[in-house]
Amino acid sequence: MTGHRVEWANALRGIAAGCVLAFHFGVVFWVRQDVAASLARRPALYAGDAHAPALSRLVERSGVDLGAFGVALFFLLSGFVIAISLERYTRGGFLVGRLLRVLPTYAAGFAVTVAVVRLMGDPGHELSVRGVLTGMVPGLALASGARAPGDGIVWTLIIEMVFYGVCLIGYRRLTRGWVAPLVVAAACVLVQLAVPAPHVVVGSAVGGMTYIVLLAAPFVPVMLLGGVLSGMRRAAVGRGAAWAVAGVLAATHVVLLSTTRVVATNLGYRLTFLAAIGLFSALVVAGDRWRPHRLLARLADVSYPLYVVHPVLGYALISVLVGHHVPVALAVLGATVVVLAAAWSLHVLVEVPTHQVGRAWARGLTARQAVSPSAELVAEGSNGGAD
Repeated sequence: MTGHRVEWANALRGIAAGCVLAFHFGVVFWVRQDVAASLARRPALYAGDAHAPALSRLVERSGVDLGAFGVALFFLLSGFVIAISLERYTRGGFLVGRLLRVLPTYAAGFAVTVAVVRLMGDPGHELSVRGVLTGMVPGLALASGARAPGDGIVWTLIIEMVFYGVCLIGYRRLTRGWVAPLVVAAACVLVQLAVPAPHVVVGSAVGGMTYIVLLAAPFVPVMLLGGVLSGMRRAAVGRGAAWAVAGVLAATHVVLLSTTRVVATNLGYRLTFLAAIGLFSALVVAGDRWRPHRLLARLADVSYPLYVVHPVLGYALISVLVGHHVPVALAVLGATVVVLAAAWSLHVLVEVPTHQVGRAWARGLTARQAVSPSAELVAEGSNGGAD
């Protein structure tokens, strides 16, 4: 390994963001108008999908789910980079670094969502002080029983938070061998088998934490898989053991996702996750041949704030524009430009400075602890690209 940025991992961030954006704006908005209208806080433009563009209907009926593909890549990349952070930092340094990496940018993006809900007239009466404040921390509203404005993507960040908890418990055992990842995967299976599904899911004080745990169970193995392959690249896990464990984790994910009681998925969704795992695994082996691409690099830079801010803002803009008889293509283009501009602003004003503060703080907390040269080198490369 050299000290350069892991270009394939950085490129995957851009690809993942592009997939999610294209699928939401090009397919979901049109063929699932009930969902899109709810997030836009606007009346549905039409019932069903009869008036959706033909291409959107075709993609939907093909079973291709680019949104799930992007989410799967984000989970895999998160596990890949988090494994490096665990090697580099103490538990305290890891926690501070990750929370400052995630929470300030999410809170700023959530504030944009709240502003859009207000501009749309808050038709669902969602904007209570408690709901807005707890909604700025993924999972806090659900755990506390508050009703926060929905943004369509917070569920993935709730899973991320659960994985941070797993990492604090397992720590470097998750990155230096194969036993700990398999133990965690087995725990996910036991949780899904033993924990009863809550009667009330969203916004319920009763069963809120139960829902969070059950929501995360099928996806934690995907993030562990990214971490195991990261360990293999750093020679912390043997190649044979790593691939065997990766296979078990992928199988565990499919079984749990097929039997979960809180996440509705179809066969296409599950196959999409497997396809993302396959691509990621191939790039772990051969990705160092990847050459930088300027557009993907720029999209990767804003991938996280774009992911956070695009659903409500973008859906509301498309709905308003189409409602005023703007052609579909122009409405989608206009919404894309606006959400990219918003994402870039959040990246520059919030994400970059808070990430830098988080790194500095994490390094300070870890300053007295020795770090192996190989771990330091890979961490510098990956945190500059995939994190």
